[in-house]
Amino acid sequence: MEIFDSAIRTKGNLAGVFEYEDTGPQEATAHFYLYRAEGETAGSILDVIHVRSGHWAITEADVAVRWDGSEQRVGLFVFGTLVAALDAAAGTKYGGGYGKDFNAEIPWS
Repeated sequence: MEIFDSAIRTKGNLAGVFEYEDTGPQEATAHFYLYRAEGETAGSILDVIHVRSGHWAITEADVAVRWDGSEQRVGLFVFGTLVAALDAAAGTKYGGGYGKDFNAEIPWS
C-alpha cells in the first residue's frame, strides 16, 4: 500500500511531498520531502524528514500537505494535526521521528 500527497508552492518552484509505503510489517516507512519543482534539477530532494517506521493505520483522506500563509514553510497534517514542517527559507525542519505520538512544537502561520 502506498499513500502519497503533495502541494506545490504558488511560485511553482518548490513542493512538499508526503509518501508512506507499506510493503510488509517490517518495511513500512513514512517520509516528508521538500522537492525542487522546476529548473534543471526539478525533482531533486532538498530536505527530508523521517516521519515514522512501521505499519500505520492511515488512508489518503487522513493526510494533507499545505503551505503556510507566507509560503515559507510546508507542513504535513495527519488526522488534522500538524506533525512535521520544512522551512524552505531558513532550511530548518520540525517534527518527525515519531513512534505513535505527535507532540512536536512546530511554528506555523
